[in-house]
Amino acid sequence: MGLLEKYIKQCRKPSGGLGRFIGRSMNFGHSGIRCWGIGHVSIKPAGYILDVGCGGGKAVSELASSCPYGKVFGIDYSEDMVELSKKVNRKYIAKGIVEILHGSVSSLPFKDNFFDLVTAFETYYFWPDLINDLKEIKRVLKPGGKLLLVNEVYKDDKFEKRNSKWVEMLNMHYHSPGEYNEFLKKAGYHIVEINNNPKKNWIAAVAQK
Repeated sequence: MGLLEKYIKQCRKPSGGLGRFIGRSMNFGHSGIRCWGIGHVSIKPAGYILDVGCGGGKAVSELASSCPYGKVFGIDYSEDMVELSKKVNRKYIAKGIVEILHGSVSSLPFKDNFFDLVTAFETYYFWPDLINDLKEIKRVLKPGGKLLLVNEVYKDDKFEKRNSKWVEMLNMHYHSPGEYNEFLKKAGYHIVEINNNPKKNWIAAVAQK
């Protein structure tokens, strides 16, 4: 396996030294799309939020800064990313505002109707069972709670050729805006809005329980 392929495959489940490097890189490299994505939802100061696939933890800390009277949980199935996220969020963890857990989107360790908002930045691509995983997220959302999916690439004629090799190599989920609407409805959500930035190939889908 070449270095490039190793790097790409680490995006699925970062681990070891290279994985930690990738996690830190994503903390900074994804700042623009995180800001754009978060702008499509309202953050309650006392809200309860879950970030699925929290990676290096920067999204958790940005969310925590907006809800000082609530709590933000991060979950990731990479133990190395859990540890990195804990380091990045240590001040919020010390204040009791943040908690980072090891686990999977397919079996979330939370009770029903717990969260006001669930976010997922650049992670839905790798979920093992997309529809059932979305239903699992819906289970932990409060009635009226929202799911925010934010991704750097979506299926589009302009970008299809450029993205197809990465999609194939990583065995990624990869959908058009219309397909987002379809799979979110199939999972039982009410669609609030699907926003895309054609110039950057970004997409932010907001769905409500």
